[in-house]
Amino acid sequence: MDKYEKKLYFYHPQQNTMHSHPAIQATVKVFDSIQSRWQSRSFMKILGTLLVVFYLLSLLMIELQRLGLLGSVFSFVPLSHFKSIELAFTLLLFFEVVELVLSLEKSVSQSMHIQLEILSLILLRSAFKVVGEFPEVITMDAIKEQVLYMFSDAFGALLIFFGVLIIKRFEKSLSICRTEDGLQSFVTIKKLLALLLLVIFLTMIVLDVIYFFMDVRVFDFFHSFYTILIFSDVLVVFISLRYSDSYLVLFRNSGFALGTVIIRLALNADPPFNAALGIAATLFVMGLVYFYNKAYSDEMKNVKLPNKFTNKSR
Repeated sequence: MDKYEKKLYFYHPQQNTMHSHPAIQATVKVFDSIQSRWQSRSFMKILGTLLVVFYLLSLLMIELQRLGLLGSVFSFVPLSHFKSIELAFTLLLFFEVVELVLSLEKSVSQSMHIQLEILSLILLRSAFKVVGEFPEVITMDAIKEQVLYMFSDAFGALLIFFGVLIIKRFEKSLSICRTEDGLQSFVTIKKLLALLLLVIFLTMIVLDVIYFFMDVRVFDFFHSFYTILIFSDVLVVFISLRYSDSYLVLFRNSGFALGTVIIRLALNADPPFNAALGIAATLFVMGLVYFYNKAYSDEMKNVKLPNKFTNKSR
């Protein structure tokens, strides 16, 4: 092993048999089955249909509420038709969070840009939320301040969208693992972590619904889940040290964890600071991905690895 390999890799053969354990294999199969079904075209059509039905149903319920045809049991139904857009976007965000969790096993960089995608959608939802507070008959004098907040969220989302497109162009297929066994072990651990996050996600949804109907103060779902993501990102940083002691890998993964922290701060901030923090997180991740890939590629020119490792992004 030459000096470049020593710098880039720190591999422990004895640690990479865990993915062959029957219980772990069975758990991984559960994750693979969920991922395969979720990402199939037929299931995507089902989700799209569900969004349309939910949106139209919310419009109908709001109209019935305005006409006074719903009883006190449905007092939670809003009176503004614009609220239906916010509700539909909220459901869409739940789907995107599932996509984020399932992407964890593919690549930490891919998971990071999906987090930014979700942030841009949250900002758009926030803009629609402002619209939902408009009266049915809109006058500029009544909505002047809200319009500024709406444009702040909307243009913040647009700039993050541009940033995500640039980050995707910067991304390259780079692996931190030197052997197929090491790669399989790392992927297995991330699949187990993703499955755990999926269970936590579903549990939070159930609790959110229960608290809502019990008239208990409902926690902010996305804020809470991003807090959990911070800890999972830090865990991935430490796990990656089992397969590489490269400074580049350590800095990149730690930087991604910090990026999640900035996104979490953006979710908790008021306009226009939420958009500013979101844009800052995007620029930070963009610079991190660009310079990491450039430095990694320069050093890898001196390392000869089988093609199967350079074609996988982990």
